[in-house]
Amino acid sequence: MTIPYAPIQPASPLPLNPPYPPNQVLLPFQPPVSYSDGQFASGKTLLQLLESGVPEVQMAAASVVGDVMQNPPDDVTITVYSKTYVPVGEINDYLSLTFQFARNRTGACEIVLKGIDPLAETVLNCPNTTVPITIETGNVRWSGRVFTAEDKLSKVGNSPRPVNTVVVTCISDYAWLSKILCWPNYLLPIQIQFPAESLYLGPAVTCVATLIAEQAFRLQSGIWELSNNLGSLDLDWTSWFGTLLESNGNPTDMLLTPMVVIPVDPVTDTSPWVSFSGRMDQCDTLIEQVCKDTGTNVAVGLWMPGDPQPTGLSATLTNPTILVSVTNNLGVTGPSGTFLDGILQDTVDLIDSTTGQSLSPFLNPGNEYAPQGINIAPVLGVNFVQPWVLMTDDPRSGLIEYSLKGRHPLAFTVIGGGKSPQWLDDLLNIASSWAIDAITTIIGISGIPDDLFDGIIDDVILAFQQIENGTRRLQMGPYGFPEFFVQTGSSAYTLDEWFALEGAMWDTRGLYTYQWTFLNGYPYEIGVDLFVGQLASFACRGKLYTDWVDSIVYTDDRTTRLGRLEVTVGDGQFVENPVAKLYRKMVNFEKAFQIVTLSYN
Repeated sequence: MTIPYAPIQPASPLPLNPPYPPNQVLLPFQPPVSYSDGQFASGKTLLQLLESGVPEVQMAAASVVGDVMQNPPDDVTITVYSKTYVPVGEINDYLSLTFQFARNRTGACEIVLKGIDPLAETVLNCPNTTVPITIETGNVRWSGRVFTAEDKLSKVGNSPRPVNTVVVTCISDYAWLSKILCWPNYLLPIQIQFPAESLYLGPAVTCVATLIAEQAFRLQSGIWELSNNLGSLDLDWTSWFGTLLESNGNPTDMLLTPMVVIPVDPVTDTSPWVSFSGRMDQCDTLIEQVCKDTGTNVAVGLWMPGDPQPTGLSATLTNPTILVSVTNNLGVTGPSGTFLDGILQDTVDLIDSTTGQSLSPFLNPGNEYAPQGINIAPVLGVNFVQPWVLMTDDPRSGLIEYSLKGRHPLAFTVIGGGKSPQWLDDLLNIASSWAIDAITTIIGISGIPDDLFDGIIDDVILAFQQIENGTRRLQMGPYGFPEFFVQTGSSAYTLDEWFALEGAMWDTRGLYTYQWTFLNGYPYEIGVDLFVGQLASFACRGKLYTDWVDSIVYTDDRTTRLGRLEVTVGDGQFVENPVAKLYRKMVNFEKAFQIVTLSYN
């Protein structure tokens, strides 16, 4: 039986304002219809509207059902542990909470507790021991440790009297990489480190994972621990066997605790090739530029007993473990699915850098999309795979805010240099000295120094060099800015100068910086649909922009009392010139050759 009511013809839908207040939804009718406590203002339930038989009403009601189902849980569980990850208790009655997942850097967290919280003394003990902490919401887990804890008495908000609170600042487990150094040789004692630098050459993901795995093995195996400490005149005998004592003599616990790196198959690693070396550098500092250049993502999280065993790991984990996963998130694929694809990607970058866009009609005849800074060649099998996460500028898409800023091109011609090649200056000085000697001899005059013109004729021939972007000039028209001078510090007509000019041409282009933020679950959910470091796209005014998920911030306090997980894509910075990345690779490859041949200084 159909309940009779006057059909309501929807006008243009009004934007829904997620997240919805508890038990209340506004349907996109004109005027909006309130749905509260299981019924609409007209007395109809959501089920009745779904079964109404009016297509417009059914579709609007179905949209509400879908939106509500997409809304992920915002419950939070904060657990504090002992130094061995034995749960001590949960923090439930906090005043405010903010924590962040960050791409390839340490995420921060702040918790404000009441001074009478049962776990206040535990977190305040952070100067004396490790106080691990996990925060779980929906499908994600934030893990780290208490870094600082401040016991303070002050006014909070509009409180008339001072209130005792404990402000807890935590750092994520990515901080481990800042506390592990890259030894030149992880298999030798600290007294003998040969060669002088540790060298990593190959696909980026393999190199980064190998670096962390080697240094973790050095620390957790206890190899040379006795020699390292006793040989350094450390007379504390507990330091001679510290790793063995902490593991209770169990070799498996030693090798798998506290850190494990998920292995990478170098044969199927399609990430771009890199070269870098380290000499007592922090691991996070050493890999920072490498990850930025190649789209590599390093995730450092916590595996707990009861979690599924990590995929790709042959050993079985039994104890709480810091788990490191290195992945290629560049979004570029090659024809073979092997390490050769990374070399082919570098070749395409080299072709694009040396020829500009002149070969694009041949390498990319279909003009397929790729984000700025990423070169593709579909003819050669190098393609960009678009991420499935796509947001639009529609106000009902779940966007909180977005920023899309364009900048006018600075010029279409770039000039650099200012210094002639040294050999040319020397040749001119020799020629001028010879000319002065010859002239004075012929006319019989003496006393004129033959170095009269030394320095005067320096840097006058082949001292400057320019490149012009013809396509940009045509796009800008006759009133476009013509010239831009760049200080390079190099002599003109050299390879260094060419790279510097190409880099300046990229930096002077018209460009966009973009960044957008949306609510978790509208419509994509963190931990299900996308992760930190993954690519995501944004369609705005008919153009498509793609960048990496840079951070995820969860905020919950007593003013809103509604936990909100905000996802930010992009870092708002200019995309670096592919030529600069290529030049950096060439410099590092040259350094790698010097290390291998023992010809470095």
